[in-house]
Amino acid sequence: MHKSILSGVLFGLMGMSSMVVYAEAKKPLTAGEAQTIRIMAGATIGQVLQGAMNVNNLGIISNRSRICGTLVGGIGGGYLTKKGDANLVFESVATDEDAKIAVARIMDQEAVFLAFGGEFLRDDNVEILEQTLVALADANYQGTVVFHATTWAQQQPQDILKNNAKVASYLASAKLAAITLDIPNSQAALQKVTVTGTDVKLEEMGRVDLRDDLVALFRRA
Repeated sequence: MHKSILSGVLFGLMGMSSMVVYAEAKKPLTAGEAQTIRIMAGATIGQVLQGAMNVNNLGIISNRSRICGTLVGGIGGGYLTKKGDANLVFESVATDEDAKIAVARIMDQEAVFLAFGGEFLRDDNVEILEQTLVALADANYQGTVVFHATTWAQQQPQDILKNNAKVASYLASAKLAAITLDIPNSQAALQKVTVTGTDVKLEEMGRVDLRDDLVALFRRA
C-alpha cells in the first residue's frame, strides 16, 4: 500500500479545504524527522549493499555532520541485520589528513560508500569529497565506489571530475555506483556509473520500494 501523506490527509480531512491539506503536507520537518529520514533511508541502503550488491566487506566514509552520522547508523544497522557476520569499517572525515587515514582503513573492503551531505554547505562537501577521491586515487583503491543519493544528486563528483584530472582518470577506470531516488514512484534505484572523460553515464541495476512513511517524509523535505 503506497499512500503519500497528502492522500492520507485528504482521506482523514475530506471536509477541509485543499489549501489547508496542502499546508499540512508541506509542514516543515522537525529535527527528529530529518534524522528519521536518514535512519530509514540508511537501513534501506544497507540492505541493498549487502543484498543486491552482495558486499560482505563494506567501508563507509562520510563528513562529520549530525545528519550524515545518523545516515551511517541506519546503513550499518540495515547492512549488518541482513548478514550478521558481514564486516563494516566506518570513518568520518574533515581534513585532507582524515581522508588519507580513512582510505587506508578501508583498502581491504569490497566497496566504499561515500556520504557527503547533511547540514553542510555543498561547497564544503565538494572540498572534502575531492580530498577523499584523491586519496582513493593515490592509494589505487580497487573496490567499488558507491555515491550516496544526496552526494550524487548535488552533482558533487560530477563537478570534481571536471576540475581534477587525477580524479577523472581514477573514476574512468574504477568500479562505480550511485543511489538515486524516484520519489513519485516511491522507489530508490541502484545505478552503475560509467565515466568517460568528463561525461557520466548511468545504467540502472535494480530498484527497491521505499516505506510509505519514509516517502511521506521525503515529500515534505
